[in-house]
Amino acid sequence: MKLDYMKTVILNDPETKHLKLNDQEVLVVYQYLLQRDQNDSKSFKPKLKFKPYVQIVYEPTKEKVQQDLTKIIKRNLETFESDIYIAEATLKDFIISDDNHKKVVSYAEKTIKHKDKFMKGLYLYGANSTGKSFLLSGLANELTKLNVDVIFAFVPDLIRTLKGAISTNQLEHRINILKRTTVLILDDLGGENMSPWFRDEILLPVLHYRLNANLMVHISSNVSIVELAEVMRLYGEETTVRSMRIVKRIDELTKSFRFTKKFQND
Repeated sequence: MKLDYMKTVILNDPETKHLKLNDQEVLVVYQYLLQRDQNDSKSFKPKLKFKPYVQIVYEPTKEKVQQDLTKIIKRNLETFESDIYIAEATLKDFIISDDNHKKVVSYAEKTIKHKDKFMKGLYLYGANSTGKSFLLSGLANELTKLNVDVIFAFVPDLIRTLKGAISTNQLEHRINILKRTTVLILDDLGGENMSPWFRDEILLPVLHYRLNANLMVHISSNVSIVELAEVMRLYGEETTVRSMRIVKRIDELTKSFRFTKKFQND
């Protein structure tokens, strides 16, 4: 194929007509146009790159990125058998209905911006159906898109899964995942299925490790941090001391926001 024909094709294409190319670059750009127009892959698409030299690179499509994102989140959800996570949630979709919502979303965005530095996570508390799980799901999605390792765990499911892991010798492995993941999200902490075992053998060591390692934690609950201390105070003075140790670590790891309005996601 003649070089003049390739140059004509390049000059007539809106994407490449402004380029000033030598003969070798003309060959590359022409091949790019052919691949671009003939590409039917749902996974990757060709793109021109000009530094350090003109070349064709292949980038994942939006569908591929979303597919990979879904696989990562699904893998982590399956590890702890959580099914409350809202896959399509984003922070942009969170409907802001009062000043407190505005502050929460702003702070959540700040934690994303400073994902490589330690800062306090969110402690969201309030009644059911006020948007706590939706916001934390959106936050998990945003962080995963940035290649941050996130574990989203619905606490009632987490407790059941960890109990089941005892018989398969997987308990220590799963506890280590909770300890070491870059961002840990605990949804619905302080529910009716809290037990001394989970409180003392799982929750306290995980929070203690993450506090010392400067790893972010986000939590939702139906009760405030102060009320959580009472929820975790099960029997006797000894457990009161232990519950206060947990509450102190949660207070050091998170910043509290109260949710009061019913959440309606259009």
